[in-house]
Amino acid sequence: MSAHAVPAKTLWLVLWLTAQVGVAQAGKPALTFDFARLAECHQSSPEDAVDIYADEKLVELKLRVSVHLIAGNIGDVEEVRIEVKDCDNKMRVHSFAPSTRLQSDYSKDIRVTKTNESGKTLGASLGGALPVPAGDFVAQVSPSISGGLSEREVVTEVQQRVAPQQAVVASGTINQEHGVFFKLRSSPQTSLEGVHELTLRLLVPQNWRGDSMHVCCYATGHEKMLWMKQETTWAQVCAPVALYLAGDVEARQAARQHIEDAAL
Repeated sequence: MSAHAVPAKTLWLVLWLTAQVGVAQAGKPALTFDFARLAECHQSSPEDAVDIYADEKLVELKLRVSVHLIAGNIGDVEEVRIEVKDCDNKMRVHSFAPSTRLQSDYSKDIRVTKTNESGKTLGASLGGALPVPAGDFVAQVSPSISGGLSEREVVTEVQQRVAPQQAVVASGTINQEHGVFFKLRSSPQTSLEGVHELTLRLLVPQNWRGDSMHVCCYATGHEKMLWMKQETTWAQVCAPVALYLAGDVEARQAARQHIEDAAL
C-alpha cells in the first residue's frame, strides 16, 4: 500500500461528513430585507405631546420592513429581529409599536372536566339437589337467595384554564432609550415573510429638522451540524436611514445627500 493511501474507514467518514454538510447547506433559508433609506417624520399634534419639556417636540416615524424568502423554508426562520438606533443620541424614544404581544394556538381557554365514580355491590346464592317421587330421578334444583347493597358516588370537577400563550412580538428600548428593538417570532397564525410596519415616536428639540438612525435586521434560527443543532443567523443587513421633517424641502434634500454620501 502506498504511503499516501487513505484507509477505507477514514475515506468513508470524510465522504459521509461531506454529504451531511452538503445536505444541511442545501436546505438553508435565504432571505432579503428591504426598507427605505429616506423616511419622513410627522410632528404629532399638541394633545398627543404629553410629559415633554417646552423645548421639545414629538415626531412620528413609520418604517416598513419587508422580509422576502428567496430559497429554503420560512419555517426554519424562528425569529426576525429589527433594531433601530439613534446615531448620535439626540433623539429619545417616547413610544413605539407594535408592543409586546402574546398569542395562543387555542381560540378559547381550555375547559377540563374530570369525573370520579365509585360503587359497592353485595350478593349471595344458595343451591342443592331435590329428589323427585317418580323413580330414581333426582332433579337438580338451584334456588337462589340474593341480596344487594350498592353505593354509587359520582364527583364531577370542572376547571377553566387559561390557554398557554407565547410571545409573537417582543419589543423594548435599547441604548438608554435612544433606540428600539423588535423581535418577531413565527407562529401557526402569523407569517414572518411579508411587510412589517414599525412606528416610533421620538422626542426631539424644537428646532429639529432631520437626523439619521441606524437600522439592522437579522433572521435567526437553528442549523443542524452533524448530530447537533446550533443557533445561526440566516441573513442580516444594516444601513442608515435619513429622517426629515414633513414639508421641509431643504431638510429632505439634506437627508437624501446624506444617504448618497453614505453609499460611497
